Amino acid sequence: MKSRQVSFYVQLHEVSQLMAAVQDHVIPRYEALPHFLGLTVIKCDVRSRAEVIVTSFWDDGLDGSEQEASNFIDEIHEVTGANPSRKAFDTLYAQVRDSAGIFQLWPVVPV
Repeated sequence: MKSRQVSFYVQLHEVSQLMAAVQDHVIPRYEALPHFLGLTVIKCDVRSRAEVIVTSFWDDGLDGSEQEASNFIDEIHEVTGANPSRKAFDTLYAQVRDSAGIFQLWPVVPV
């Protein structure tokens, strides 16, 4: 599994506008891509700003998602004026509890 992390700072009053853009534009485009597994959006308030980290998860490589990732960064810049940083990762381990209370695990990749 691969993951891409985009991180940036926004003014606190811009968070709801940013999340609306993610829900209305980013998620539908990502869901249309064949290897998209999901994403997380987390934030940490730092005085009048928020650090936002978006991590998307991909079943197989990131090649097919590069254009959408670039579009996402353009949208972040348009909404907030921020210049996000972007990194790609190999996901070594992921664990999530589903709505039935069962843990779903992705395999650990040998390091």
